[in-house]
Amino acid sequence: MSKPPAGGSARRGPVIAIIIAAVVGAALVAVAFSGGKKKSVAGEVNPVAVTGTALAKYDSTLATDPAVGTKPPELAGKQFDGSALSIVPGGKAKLVTFVAHWCPHCQREVPLIVSWLPTKPSTLDVLAVSTAVDPSADNYPPSAWLTKVKYTVPTLTDDAKSSAAAAWGLPGYPYLVLLKADGTVAARYSGEMALADLDAWVKK
Repeated sequence: MSKPPAGGSARRGPVIAIIIAAVVGAALVAVAFSGGKKKSVAGEVNPVAVTGTALAKYDSTLATDPAVGTKPPELAGKQFDGSALSIVPGGKAKLVTFVAHWCPHCQREVPLIVSWLPTKPSTLDVLAVSTAVDPSADNYPPSAWLTKVKYTVPTLTDDAKSSAAAAWGLPGYPYLVLLKADGTVAARYSGEMALADLDAWVKK
């Protein structure tokens, strides 16, 4: 039986190590280029103009909401498709819903609102504000999520600072603001609400 040349095993060791290092390096580069890229927020976040006095932050522990009877500021910005959208108090009763794509409560509440829309009062307009957008969080992008669950109401895209949400006194998600036809706040609510409770809350 022939013997390997002297030093053969020693030479093969460094060669194998170099090959393994090259393979690992290539894999790391591939991961960096595929998963390391930042997700674009184009169309998901847009500038918002806020005109008027901001509402006090909603506090459910208070016996009386100081915002009731006052007008929230006007909001002017864009929808996901780039078209202009303004939320202006007055003209018609409105339910404005503030939702965040990563919020599990919003993910459960929005489909309930969708199922309620066909039975809502005809005198009520329903709008949405997509806010607190985070490309690194769950359920991104919000435009795809809202389309998937068929929440096709006019939706304002908040800016990176969530200026619209802050101006309307948002404390958490989801956040609902009900306006009378004269533009004043009728009621506010933060958190999940059962379908029957939502219907009764709006009609009350």
